[in-house]
Amino acid sequence: MPILSKLNYSVDKLKISKSLKYNLKLLASHKETRHLISYEKLEKGFLLADENKPVQGIYFILKGKVKIFHTEANQKTKIIRFATKGELVGFSSLNTSHYWLSAVALGNVEAYFINIKNLKQILKNNSKLSLLFVNALAIKLHHQEIRQRYLDLFPAQERVIEALLLIASKFGEVTENGLEISDCTLRREIASFANVSIENTIRIFRNLIAENLITVKEKKIIVLNKEELVNQLKKYCCSQKLPDALNDCYIDLM
Repeated sequence: MPILSKLNYSVDKLKISKSLKYNLKLLASHKETRHLISYEKLEKGFLLADENKPVQGIYFILKGKVKIFHTEANQKTKIIRFATKGELVGFSSLNTSHYWLSAVALGNVEAYFINIKNLKQILKNNSKLSLLFVNALAIKLHHQEIRQRYLDLFPAQERVIEALLLIASKFGEVTENGLEISDCTLRREIASFANVSIENTIRIFRNLIAENLITVKEKKIIVLNKEELVNQLKKYCCSQKLPDALNDCYIDLM
C-alpha cells in the first residue's frame, strides 16, 4: 500500500491543524499558561517575519492569508509558499538568530503568536504539543520536497498551471463562474512562484485564455476548467515510474 495518498495526506494535515489549534487555545485560555501565547489581529502588509532581522517568534494562522518570500540580490522577490489558517509561519527560523525568509499578511490576519523564549519553554514542557509541531513541519517539508521534484518535469506552461492550481487550492473560492482567485494574481507573483519569466507567464496566460481554460476579470483569475488543467500536469508527473511510496499523483495531493 502507498505510504502517501491524497486521503491520508489531507486527513493527517487536517487532524494536525485542528489539534494544534485546540492545544494552543488551551494554553491561551488557561490562567497558568496564557502569558505564553497571545492572540494577534494583523493588518494587510504586516510583516510576520522580516528576512535578515532578528527572530521574534512564530505565528499559528487562525484566519487570513500570508505570503512567504525571499528577496534576492537584485531586489526581486522569490515566492516560496503561501500560508492560510491552520499553518505555521516563522518556525523554520527557530534555531537561527535571524529570519531567512519574510512573511507578509495579504489581508487582515488573525493568529496566535509565541515569542522564542516562550516557545522553547512550551516545547520543553509539553511533549504532545512538541510532537504536533514536528508533524506539522514534516507535512509541510514533505509537500515542498515533492513539489520541487515534480517542477523539474514540467515545461514552462505546466509550471504556470501548477502555480495557479496551488494558489487556488490555498485561496480559491468556488463560484458559479468557476474557481475564483482574488489573491496573488499579479503576473510577476505567479511567474515568481512558478520560476518562469514574466514574459513567458504573460504569453502562457494568453494561451490559457484562448483555450477557454481560464479567464481574467479585473484583478481576479477564474479557472474555468480545472479538470483539463490537472490533466495537462498529469501527462508529465504521472508518466514517471515512481516507488510504491509515491504512487499517488502529486497533483492529487494539492
